[in-house]
Amino acid sequence: MPWLILAEDGETGPALRGDRALMAAMWAYELSIKDRILAAGSLRADDGVTPTGSLMIVDVPTRADALALYQADPATVAGLRARVIIRYWNRAILDGVVSD
Repeated sequence: MPWLILAEDGETGPALRGDRALMAAMWAYELSIKDRILAAGSLRADDGVTPTGSLMIVDVPTRADALALYQADPATVAGLRARVIIRYWNRAILDGVVSD
C-alpha cells in the first residue's frame, strides 16, 4: 500500500542539512530501503534552492510501517523534521501511467 510521508524541517533544519555526515547517513538509509520507496526528494522554497522539508512515498503494508521507516531515518533521529504528515496515497497517475 502506498503511503505519503510529508515532512517539514524544524528551526535547526539549515544547520542539520549542512552536516555532511548526517546527510550522507540519510542518503545511505534511503538507499537501503529503496525497494520500498516509490518516490522521494527534498521540498524547496519558491527559490527552488532552499530545502524546507521532504516528501517520500513508500510502499509498505500499514501506516505503522510507514511511520517506522520515517522514525528510523537518521535525519529524523537527529531532529531535522519538526512536523510530519502520513497519509494513504491513492495512486491515480504515476510517471504518466494511469492506474486501473
